[in-house]
Amino acid sequence: MFNLIAGLIFIVSLIPTHNINNCSEFNKFHPVRSDIMLQIVLKSYGYYDGKIDGEFGSNSKNALLKFQSTNNIEADGKVGIEICNLFLDKNSIVKNTPSKSNNVDVQVKNLNQNYSQDLYDAQIILKDLGLYTSTIDGIDGPSTKKALKSFQTKAGLVSDGVLGPLTKSALEKGEESYITTENTSASNETSSSTSETVSTSSALDLRNYDPSKSCIVGYVDANGVWVPDPCFKPVFVYRFGNTAQVNSQQELDAYLADRWSLEKEKTYVTIGRVKTQNYTDGINSPVNGLVMPSNANNKIVIGVKNDNNVRARPQSGPQDADAVFEVLVEGGMTRFINIFYESDTTYHGPIRSARPTDPTVLRPLDGVLVASGATGGLIPEILDIGVPVITDRRPEFFRIESRRAPHNLYADTIKLKNLAIAKGYKKSTDPQPLFPWGNPNYNVWKDAYSVSLKFSSQTETKWTWNGINYSRSYYDAYEGSSKNNKHSWSDRNGASGQITVKTVIALFCEPYIHPLQLPSVKTVGEGRAIVLHNGKLLDATWKRGSNLDPFHIVDSNGKTLFIPPGKPWISLVPTTYTPTFDN
Repeated sequence: MFNLIAGLIFIVSLIPTHNINNCSEFNKFHPVRSDIMLQIVLKSYGYYDGKIDGEFGSNSKNALLKFQSTNNIEADGKVGIEICNLFLDKNSIVKNTPSKSNNVDVQVKNLNQNYSQDLYDAQIILKDLGLYTSTIDGIDGPSTKKALKSFQTKAGLVSDGVLGPLTKSALEKGEESYITTENTSASNETSSSTSETVSTSSALDLRNYDPSKSCIVGYVDANGVWVPDPCFKPVFVYRFGNTAQVNSQQELDAYLADRWSLEKEKTYVTIGRVKTQNYTDGINSPVNGLVMPSNANNKIVIGVKNDNNVRARPQSGPQDADAVFEVLVEGGMTRFINIFYESDTTYHGPIRSARPTDPTVLRPLDGVLVASGATGGLIPEILDIGVPVITDRRPEFFRIESRRAPHNLYADTIKLKNLAIAKGYKKSTDPQPLFPWGNPNYNVWKDAYSVSLKFSSQTETKWTWNGINYSRSYYDAYEGSSKNNKHSWSDRNGASGQITVKTVIALFCEPYIHPLQLPSVKTVGEGRAIVLHNGKLLDATWKRGSNLDPFHIVDSNGKTLFIPPGKPWISLVPTTYTPTFDN
């Protein structure tokens, strides 16, 4: 599988350019390796003077065209039978300049001795993860060892820089292999060259939870079933100056172990259910306030993580979800939590790993988090908050061939809901409303047809009222300099369109660094809230006493302000940045 994914991707990329198809001298190598061989041959005969990197760009193509023209072969930039025969009959080749160094046979021999197909594939993934910056050559050099060590550390493996079986398996999953609950115990493997050991995690394992020692909302028993626990004493600590939100005893212990000073702390107390208007449990959706259709699949709330990397767009899922949360992650990028209650899709993806903020927004809905995995120690903490987790090592997930791992994991939300029910994760018949749905007093609203929200210097989003919905555009520094890229969705059948919603909600939250060195925002306490609906703007305050609470929206006097029903996009924006509006 590891080789197949990389091979398919590069085969597709190579066909339109030069079409190596009839050369046994080349085809005995990996498709990308064929490009390396072609570059070596062309360089040996003086036609190519670039890097031997297997990337068949303009320099390589021009070299091939010149080689063909000089040797009386049709200059079409393709490696056909004539050029293949010529490569095998080396004495007939007309050189551009005399080779000043090793001839092609010596170079090929040396490459055959040092080159590793597995290392080549590994380098591709390591480069995609931002861990490897050197030439992709399949050679086990210092840069490759350094990148492998960095990856192994993140994945909880022994950091020896050796590409053993466990490391190869972890690389196929990419970032999602970064320590999950499924590799927290020690295990061994042996390859022909080395052995690798998974490090032991000290994270709390809730399957061995003892209710007499601490109080949480529940735990997963030995059969993988969620067991409610009425004894819940949430810990919410805000550290002044250097902001922190402690969501669980697990997280508190991590801070204390790191010698954090928590002398100045503020503990929040739950403030309960929000007020609503024209809202009835079981009739209106708690996620968006709308009347649910008669055929609604409202068995349970699930929140499915959605990638927002440049390689993940257009996504499948946001257009079908009942609501979407957007949260900050590493590198200044964002990811989505697509909330499904009455709605579903058979094609959701790409699905990515969990982050500390995810369970804090799902807890008031009694929701289940669906992710590809999580950084080591995080899943037990999520369970400690009271949010069950479903990860990708299940038949409900599948990978598509048109994208490279880790941006190719998809799932069916109907199957995911059924799985969550079967595991006993359902905690409430009618989840409480997430926001105070009702009829707003538009006298306190202003005209505003667009809002720009900045998450970091790398990521900015803009929502523009088109008379019916708000349409989404974005700026992604990793993609280019444009600040008005239309953000599109796509489905299984190839249909696509621009992402739109009825309501835009921005909750401005104080940023902090989680003990696992993950960027997070504080979702307990209070902060500025802006709501856009029907071309109007509400500037208010959000309040939460704990992760059990929904998001209260109030004015300066603490009076509830109602939000009109409609599919919302909720952005958790760091307070570092200020929104801008167009009237």
